Amino acid sequence: VSTQSTGELAYQLAEHGAKLVLVARSQDKLDAVKEGAMKLGATDVQTITFDFSDVKGSSEVINQTIAWFGKLDYLVSNHAAMVNGAFLGVPHMQEPAYIERIFRVNLFSQIELAVHAIPHLEATNGHMFFTSSMAGELPFYQVPIYCSTKHGMNGFFYSLQQELMARESPVSLTIGAFGLIATKEVSKMVADEYEDLPGAGDVKECARDMMESYVTRPLTMTFPRFFVNFTRVLWYFIPSYHDMMIKMSKPPGSEGTGYQASLDKLPKMREKAKKLNYQQGYGGGNE
Repeated sequence: VSTQSTGELAYQLAEHGAKLVLVARSQDKLDAVKEGAMKLGATDVQTITFDFSDVKGSSEVINQTIAWFGKLDYLVSNHAAMVNGAFLGVPHMQEPAYIERIFRVNLFSQIELAVHAIPHLEATNGHMFFTSSMAGELPFYQVPIYCSTKHGMNGFFYSLQQELMARESPVSLTIGAFGLIATKEVSKMVADEYEDLPGAGDVKECARDMMESYVTRPLTMTFPRFFVNFTRVLWYFIPSYHDMMIKMSKPPGSEGTGYQASLDKLPKMREKAKKLNYQQGYGGGNE
């Protein structure tokens, strides 16, 4: 399971006696999640500290799991670099090296994991879950690079679903189409603007639905269902979608479209992210 710094999915899997390999960049957070998971009933928990911007090294996550447990039943890929900032308003967003780094984390490493996991999953009739986003279906100008990676992710993994079916593989694959999830970190990041995140899904409920999908194995898991499906309808059927989303993403109290205000608040967001140790190393610029 990558990345499990927040732990909720690991905790719920632990209650069912799962053997887990947890992968994230922060060893301290992994140790805390491991301790909690063992107390909740996990039969074995191993951890790997790893940065998925190292695409070639991603295969070692699978290799190490096989070395520990001898087989692989489920691959759950949650890791992502969530980067904020309008493309034309933030100079480092336009740097090819920066764009490539985010693609390595959000897309290329995911593909590498799948390539190396499939042979082992075919031996166990296993399942893969790749966490994508409504940003993989819809445009949001304040997270353009993230949107691009998630669109690429959907294009690849829905195509891979078809190929697995065409070759009659025993491996199944679910893509998580997620909206905003109210994790502790995300809630703290926006606490100055919102007491409750509008349209956000509950993290525990999301983890439960993910676990259910490991059994039912749908092609897509949408969460939170109403908000994501409602936004899909807006995108496909409402011509004024762009205007609506600009208004929805406008910082409270800002003038005009809120474009400049959204840029002005980025330094404060970066400082808060540093204090929370949230998404560090992916912000670029002066991070």
